[in-house]
Amino acid sequence: MWINARYGEVRFVPSTTSDTIVIAEVDGIKAGVGRVSSLDEHNAELGGILVFEPFRGRGVAAEIVRDLLKRSSRFESVFCIPFTHLRTFYESFDFRDPEQCGVTPSEHIMSKLAWCLKEYGTTTTLLVRKATGD
Repeated sequence: MWINARYGEVRFVPSTTSDTIVIAEVDGIKAGVGRVSSLDEHNAELGGILVFEPFRGRGVAAEIVRDLLKRSSRFESVFCIPFTHLRTFYESFDFRDPEQCGVTPSEHIMSKLAWCLKEYGTTTTLLVRKATGD
C-alpha cells in the first residue's frame, strides 16, 4: 500500500484498513497524508500527518488536519502524539494537554506515547481535542 510505504520511510506506525485516511494533492500530485484511527466508540487518534518536502510550508498539513477533524466529529475525544516542536500547530486546532481537559488517556495511548518517545530522535507530546458540540 502506497501510504504504508511512505509511513515506513519515516518510521510511522502502518495504517490499517479501518483507519480514515486523507491524501492531499497539489496540482494533481500527492502532497501529504494523514489518518484518524478509532480507539473505541468514544475516542480516536489523529496521526500519521506527513507532508512531503516539496509541499511543506504551503498549508497542506493544516488542510489534512481540518479534513480529518471533520471526519472524526462523532468522537468525544481525539488524541494526537505530535513531535513537540509541532505543539503550537496542533494547539491551533484546539488540542490541549489531557489534564487541562479532564481526560485520562487510555493505556493504549500511554503505551504508544512511550513507544514514540523511545523510537524517534526528537521528543513527542500527548494532546487531546474534546468534542465541541458543533
